[in-house]
Amino acid sequence: MIITILVTVIVLGVLIFVHELGHFTAAKSVGIEVPRFSIGLGPKMAGFRRGETEYVLSWIPLGGYVKMAGMADEEVAGKLEGGTASPPGTEERGAAGTSPRDFDAKPFWARVMVISAGVIMNWLFAVVAFAAIAMGQGVFEPRIVEVAPGSPAAEAGLRDNDLIRRVDGVSVHDPTQVTMRIERRAGESVDIVVERDGEDLTFVATPDAVEQFSDLTGDSRTVGRIGIRLGADGGRAGPIEALGRGWSSATYWSGAVVQFLTDLVTGRSSAREIGGPIMIGEISGRAARAGFWELLGFMAVISINLAIFNLLPIPVLDGGHLLFLGIEGLRGGRALSVQQRMRFTTVGMVFVLALMLWAVGNDVLRVILR
Repeated sequence: MIITILVTVIVLGVLIFVHELGHFTAAKSVGIEVPRFSIGLGPKMAGFRRGETEYVLSWIPLGGYVKMAGMADEEVAGKLEGGTASPPGTEERGAAGTSPRDFDAKPFWARVMVISAGVIMNWLFAVVAFAAIAMGQGVFEPRIVEVAPGSPAAEAGLRDNDLIRRVDGVSVHDPTQVTMRIERRAGESVDIVVERDGEDLTFVATPDAVEQFSDLTGDSRTVGRIGIRLGADGGRAGPIEALGRGWSSATYWSGAVVQFLTDLVTGRSSAREIGGPIMIGEISGRAARAGFWELLGFMAVISINLAIFNLLPIPVLDGGHLLFLGIEGLRGGRALSVQQRMRFTTVGMVFVLALMLWAVGNDVLRVILR
């Protein structure tokens, strides 16, 4: 339990730090005043000041923020940090209460860059992590070890030793990716491209619908199976190949996360599959026990989840800020009023907090039902 808690804190702390470091670095690069850099939400637990910025750890380890002067939601950020007073030592403001170092005073392109930087940093972290795995652990390609007689795979023409390249039009690089693509196509035909004797061949299989117990929801769920057993082969990649693998893996998992969100909206996936810190902690603990590379791969996947979640067009998230900027661009440079942005941001904060409570509730329910 102690190891699990420690690993969870490290996983969340590193990924939140990477995200906020992106915002912080971009803001500083264009001359925006940054009064506070916080890992965690709520009241300050510990911290120190260097220059104009106060660097703090806060009590609620479910996020973080970079407080930038002159943002419309600065008051909301004050509520997140447990107060609304600006930290001492910030720059003097003019008679109108503005400063050339305010976020809203910067050019449109600079504001888009600053808001996008956190998501970009999380995605690049995943690319680098997957690349490190390819160099350190090796490149694993999904190869069919056994085809069950009479299975959908056998009927489609798949054979032992076939190397799977693409499933349902998407490149796959390891057995997990193959399984995930096939699972969601129960009862539906799926194209599978394999390499056999140096030639790419396409086969069409219809996965059987199989009931499987879900660790996420505590219920059974229907998944697709085609009757193959997969192995993995491959060696360690060089730096160039590893970066390519890292980019491909990050792209794959980005698509998987977007697909999950789409399935939530269409009802194909259950909202009970949304997990919170307890689920992240459990999986972090398992990954840590499996080894460093497994933990790093898990961190890369969570980093992509964090990046895409932050892109949702919900005020208080990065996607909400980008939505405001998009509206400003469409209106020829006329931004929404501060009051309008404050109202939308407050609503967005309530929504995100409700989502957090839902995720934690799912975690608690899963523990109770075991």
